[in-house]
Amino acid sequence: MTRMTGRRMRDLSRSPLLPAASAARYAGMPPPAPHTEAELRSLLALLTASAAGVPTVAVGHSRDTASRTAAAAFTAAWQAGGGTVVAVVDWPERAASWLRPAVRLTAQSPDAWVIAAAPLGWAQLSRRLRLSTDWDPYRTFAFAPLELDAYPDPAPHP
Repeated sequence: MTRMTGRRMRDLSRSPLLPAASAARYAGMPPPAPHTEAELRSLLALLTASAAGVPTVAVGHSRDTASRTAAAAFTAAWQAGGGTVVAVVDWPERAASWLRPAVRLTAQSPDAWVIAAAPLGWAQLSRRLRLSTDWDPYRTFAFAPLELDAYPDPAPHP
């Protein structure tokens, strides 16, 4: 069964959850470490580069202390620099579907997303974002614990 949602057709028969074997790959990964000031400055520089043209962001984070702290630091710095944060959304490391945080992250159509999260929860949420919203992974920036290119693709490109 497919349905038109936003700009693309969605396959509603696909589960939003990672298959157990894929989720198991994340089991031994360490929790996020605290961010550094250099990391925060680098992330802000990426988003304020003239080519990026990013006035609005949505900030997402898992509920561990390091991720919450990184998200709060980014939010404060972004707003202090004149940027707009349209949403700050958190999520648990385990959930039934991640639909609620996925919808909240994308509802205001931000120019970019900034993520501070533990790997497994982010892998699950990013799969839900891909399957159920108009989220664009190419406009997503993350704190170092995620190293987005280091993890398996959560869902095939449409």
